[in-house]
Amino acid sequence: MDDPYFDSMEIFSPDSVYYTPELFPFTPQIQQLFPSQYPQTVLQSPGGSVGYVPQYEHDDFNDWEHAASGAFSPNTTVLSATTDETYYDQRDTDQRTKPARNGDPYILERKVKMEIADLKNSVIGVDATAYLQQMIIGSANEPLLAALGGDPLTLKQQIGEELDRWKSNDMTPVFVFDGQSNVGKNEVALRKAKQGLDQTSRAWKYYGDTHPEIAVQTFGASGAIRVQELYKILQDVLLERNLDFKIAPFSACAQLAYLLSLETHYIDAIMGSQELLLYDIHDAVIFPPSGDDWDDKLVYGVLKSDILEHLKVTPEMLADALLMVGTSFLPPFPPLKDVSIITKQPASIKDAANLLRTSEKSVSSTCNAFSDILQQEDPKWLDKYRKAKMLVKHCCIVHEDGKLEVRHSDVLTGDNQEYLGLRLPAELYYYLSQALIGHRLLDQFLFFETLVFPTLDGVSSDEYRRLVTRSLVPLKEITAALIVPRLHRVFQHKTITLKYWFDDSAQQTLNPRSMIPITTDKADTWGVKDPDLKPQETALGLKAGQLSFAVLSLQQKEFAVKSILKDKGRNSLTSKPEVLSSALWRLLHLRGYVNDKHELTNWGKALATTLKALGPTIKKYDDVHHVEEAAFLAFELLQFDNLNSRHRRPDLIGGPLRGTDEDKEKCILIGRTSCLLKLRHKSIGYTGPLSLNLLAYHSIIKAIREADRDLVEAVMASMFLSGQASRTPDRKDWAELGQSLPFSADVDIALGIAVKTYLDDFVKLDIPAEKREQNKQEYKEKYLPNSVNFVEDLDVAFKFFDAVYEGVKTLGDEIGEADKQAWDGAKAYLAERR
Repeated sequence: MDDPYFDSMEIFSPDSVYYTPELFPFTPQIQQLFPSQYPQTVLQSPGGSVGYVPQYEHDDFNDWEHAASGAFSPNTTVLSATTDETYYDQRDTDQRTKPARNGDPYILERKVKMEIADLKNSVIGVDATAYLQQMIIGSANEPLLAALGGDPLTLKQQIGEELDRWKSNDMTPVFVFDGQSNVGKNEVALRKAKQGLDQTSRAWKYYGDTHPEIAVQTFGASGAIRVQELYKILQDVLLERNLDFKIAPFSACAQLAYLLSLETHYIDAIMGSQELLLYDIHDAVIFPPSGDDWDDKLVYGVLKSDILEHLKVTPEMLADALLMVGTSFLPPFPPLKDVSIITKQPASIKDAANLLRTSEKSVSSTCNAFSDILQQEDPKWLDKYRKAKMLVKHCCIVHEDGKLEVRHSDVLTGDNQEYLGLRLPAELYYYLSQALIGHRLLDQFLFFETLVFPTLDGVSSDEYRRLVTRSLVPLKEITAALIVPRLHRVFQHKTITLKYWFDDSAQQTLNPRSMIPITTDKADTWGVKDPDLKPQETALGLKAGQLSFAVLSLQQKEFAVKSILKDKGRNSLTSKPEVLSSALWRLLHLRGYVNDKHELTNWGKALATTLKALGPTIKKYDDVHHVEEAAFLAFELLQFDNLNSRHRRPDLIGGPLRGTDEDKEKCILIGRTSCLLKLRHKSIGYTGPLSLNLLAYHSIIKAIREADRDLVEAVMASMFLSGQASRTPDRKDWAELGQSLPFSADVDIALGIAVKTYLDDFVKLDIPAEKREQNKQEYKEKYLPNSVNFVEDLDVAFKFFDAVYEGVKTLGDEIGEADKQAWDGAKAYLAERR
């Protein structure tokens, strides 16, 4: 690595067992909680091989739970990370995301079954990605999720029901989530996302050609939903139930294999995908159960020893075969997808093993034998394979006492930064593991690049491209600038490359160093303590840590002056309200809603106007519609010139159709504004109209929301890294802090569609007000039969538009005259139809 600022200490080395003692205190041993002799459950394979899943009788579960809760760190409730997942497809398969019913053909032939009762009182380590993948193609399947965007409507309830089944069967799951993205993962995820776009494009064509049933089936089979975006839903349920879950530094599979190997038997067995077979496990991998499996009181799995015996291969050769058929971080070996070579598709690990046997059991020799296909399909595949192989061998795991370790570090190669990336401080890994921050924030520092993944709509409009390639770049630089001053100097002298799914040549460069002084100078001026917060809470009737509190409190000049931190570095924030409030004020300052005197700017005053108007609505419905965040995002969209009536895109299905062009522009502005709000819906798959037009707009909202989430996470991490917030070992609210930060929920466009359709298709101007109220209920019954209370939600959407309009009216010259007139026109249009 030819870099004058590079320090070899930043590469994983043979000494790469590292930790921060203050953050990873040693925990009590749990050996005494498991008897040395334990019962075993027999798994009988089709070929007669026998494997064992250990079972333990936990006489005192509470004691065990207490000890296990410290096995990783002071607080084992942890956050999510990147994986890739999608439906099983012959064109591009991988072992990570194949549930039991859709896995490798040969492995499925070797699957075994056992009674769920045999797992009674056991603790099962669960690969969260594989488990969620099984759910979204099974019990929690929502075919139209790819057409609506946002979070699934049924998943939270389905997870709760699944966890009830675990409990009723006396089993305890310990979910393990992926951490940072390792080398190759983004490439595989990008390939799958593009395949999903091909499917959804066909689905929209069917929908436009009035073939709704085929369209629904095609949406459902698209595999366009990335499971890592659903992590938060599972984590929220686990937090509500006080169930333990973990996050690995990188691979959940590697971490599960390590946990299974512990002499203290932290877990009794592992459940997940076939990618677990890449690691040194003994012996069974249980597949995530389907609804039928629970009903039948059975689980299915596979024995690694059985596969090795019947394939007649070594563990090394099995790992090569698994890599060749594709994993979450390596695309399949191209010749395996060639029907002239493997006539029966999809190819299996048996096919891969047979290819290896024809070439001295060497992947390199096999590549030489098929060099013509590789050159045409994937010239760099062998290099990718070698990195993947080293990634498995030298996987990074965390010990039960909090230490991070690179396996087999004594033989680690000198170029390990090419497949492991650069090492970040252990403190950042800790914040990731404790649910304080997410993987996106850290991924950019591994290889100094980040990828913008495909949208669900796949439209890639000029407005979207301008946003992600230009408008958001300074915001992303500010985000990185909050972190790099706390890292080794090598990071401070590096740029980060932004890559885009829609154009390989459209790369942008982030230069965090250029933003460091101004960013830190603004952020470090905030540090209000509880004695000053509590009077404001009483005066405003709001809780510190809310966006509304952060904005409206600064309307009082005395408090704004008092909020300026005079003595930096000596005012460590301790309580949750102190930390959250400071994080939100820093967010507002860095986004231009607050100036250096801690006074609201024109944008801040407009946001305050809107939030104040929305106060009664937020309180009445306990912000179930996400109104508070929606108000902030509305002004973010305005700042980026994306919340307007322009660029109506009549070529996209689902836009306004009635009236003059002016009427359509007014309608689309109201519909776009409503896309920021959540429609209350029963826990059942969506039934109602669709709109590719508004789905494309959702992609713009989502890009801004994710950028703001990364920024507020960076703010939070920088506060702890710099010691501005207390990080003592007795701090236990890491997950709660991360959960309380805004912009984690992805709101679908159901309410935006409903508002647009109601105004455009259903409202009749020549009927009295009483009849119009009756029509609203008729609309609900006809178009949204599963909505909870459409009439109320419609009213919330209208009031939200009114409040944003009031804020816009205060902006003066901050927006153009034509846009002001558009808002005035939309206000009048709505007044005639509400």
